[in-house]
Amino acid sequence: MADMSQVLLNPIRMRIVQHLATREQATAGDLGSLMPDIARTTLYRHLNKLVKADVLTVISENRVRGAVEKVYSLNSSTLSSANTTENARRNAFSFLMQLYADFDRYFSGTEADPGKDKIFLNKTVLMMNDQEYDQFLEDLRSLLVRYFEREQSPESIPRNIAIISAPNIE
Repeated sequence: MADMSQVLLNPIRMRIVQHLATREQATAGDLGSLMPDIARTTLYRHLNKLVKADVLTVISENRVRGAVEKVYSLNSSTLSSANTTENARRNAFSFLMQLYADFDRYFSGTEADPGKDKIFLNKTVLMMNDQEYDQFLEDLRSLLVRYFEREQSPESIPRNIAIISAPNIE
């Protein structure tokens, strides 16, 4: 099995997985229209890596104007099998290091303007029982899906939103 942290922590591949997590299936054309900022060749390269890692499955192939269009679906069993306690520490570290690298690249550039770019960091402890927390997660998921799935305007720019949930250990 491929190292899921290496496969999934790529921002383009993560966006593909997120799109397929909100729908049962999609073609490269569907995904391309949802991610117009990604070049077609780049999208195909990342789709192939996800198929090779068994994160995506080709569920059908359709003939369209002489070409073969693949229909992709998320392979949730592969994702579930990689979601183990043994992998959690390494995955968390990889996730945090990717965030650090993103911020380091941003602040190393000559155009860095945190106010203009609306950069913020926030850590909040919420007091909730399990039922309240489950509702909070469902509300958060609905909010993210609403903005993730909406039609993009020409003024739309990619914005990274990272969310970490962990017990408060003092």
